[in-house]
Amino acid sequence: MLKTIINNFHLEKLIWIIKTKLKYMILIGIIFGALAGGFAFITRSDLYAATISFYVYSNPDYINDNGINLSTGEISQASGLLSSYSQILKSDGFLKSVIEEAELNPMYYTVSRLRSYVSTQAVGGTAVFKVTVRDPDPYMAMTIANTIGALAPEKIVSIVKSGGIEILDEAVLPTAPYKSTSIFMMIALGVAAGGVLSALFFIYKGLMNTTYRRTYEVEDMFNIPILGMVPLIRDKKENGEPNVLLDENSEFILREAYNDIRTNLLFLGKGERCPVFAITGADYDEGKTTNSINVARSFALMGKKTLLVDADLRNGNIAEEFGMEAGQGLSEYLAGICSEVVIHENIAENLDFISTGAFPPNPTDLLISEKWKELISDKKEDYDYIIIDTPSIGVVADGVEVVNVATAFVVVIREAVTRFEREELIIRRLEAVDANICGFIYNGISVMSEDYNHKEYINGGEYGKRSNSRV
Repeated sequence: MLKTIINNFHLEKLIWIIKTKLKYMILIGIIFGALAGGFAFITRSDLYAATISFYVYSNPDYINDNGINLSTGEISQASGLLSSYSQILKSDGFLKSVIEEAELNPMYYTVSRLRSYVSTQAVGGTAVFKVTVRDPDPYMAMTIANTIGALAPEKIVSIVKSGGIEILDEAVLPTAPYKSTSIFMMIALGVAAGGVLSALFFIYKGLMNTTYRRTYEVEDMFNIPILGMVPLIRDKKENGEPNVLLDENSEFILREAYNDIRTNLLFLGKGERCPVFAITGADYDEGKTTNSINVARSFALMGKKTLLVDADLRNGNIAEEFGMEAGQGLSEYLAGICSEVVIHENIAENLDFISTGAFPPNPTDLLISEKWKELISDKKEDYDYIIIDTPSIGVVADGVEVVNVATAFVVVIREAVTRFEREELIIRRLEAVDANICGFIYNGISVMSEDYNHKEYINGGEYGKRSNSRV
């Protein structure tokens, strides 16, 4: 998992994930905020504070003597007693006395809970200290504070045996909460938490998604060129299926895509009189068969006599695409059932076709036979180009066996379908048998992608309109 995330991490992809999922992050943040706000509203509570003030004397005789003028030293000595007094006020014994005196409910007001409600604070530079009681009930906060005031002088003197205290100001009933649950703060925290958590989730899912999304992901993984990019076609046939097969009337962006591919393949034929290009892919649904047909048609439309061979002896369906019965074909010939291979001639101008025939039980054996090699070798004398549609190499090994007759392999990658690890697998398989991989066809690219080269002609730009009469 970690390796997948690291290999898939790219700043551009990170920004893309956030950009494409931003509306969902906002929605989840709003939902979290609403839930947090609702919870805060239901469970909201106020806390009230009541404070009582004490004055500390270093000598207990000073408490009732109004004529005494305290020196600075005596005040300092009294201040030194504050820490001890604070500890006494929070002791178990004293707090038990407060619970009994104030007749508090011992089931709720335990010693530990009451201790958490009570705090003390010395006033700096003086002999004054304050005791604050915080309680959800304002009346109870006042009652507890004044009970502490009533018990503290006698209790402290009996324990410390030194000094004394008297009340300066009694606690009064608080009228406003000391602290309240902030619903708006809870909503803000909920929105932030929802947004962050959803962002982390979508980033994780995005980085674990290894389907190709941009052409740079292919170029970063392999030192193999992209021969051309085939756009995702929106036009539909009468039966509702995409009109993806190439002909003279295909829209400009489709014809131009295969013009690019054909032009690049013209330079990759190794100088052979009749190059043989095997078109393959990692898995089904990547457009391997459609691209085999269209590459063959592109050469035929250029006036080159082309043979298209359906060598996918497990799942070939090119005959269906042409609206014909497969009949006898390649498998019958290679198995020795018929002495001559059946060639469907001129299914389009300059284009002949060999179907799979019946699906045999031993397709791999047939594709490594000498008869298969001899067939392709013989047909190279009659054609300018031979295009072979192979099985998906990531699914079965039959496609690799075509290496014995192929000039070069063309690998189809489909955007948002082909996965990194599957593509790496088939490239390794082909390299293991020294196959010449001449390039990729990047299939199904969105016409809105930053990588697509013909955006200006999507809706029939002026150049595209002038080119409608040519292929």
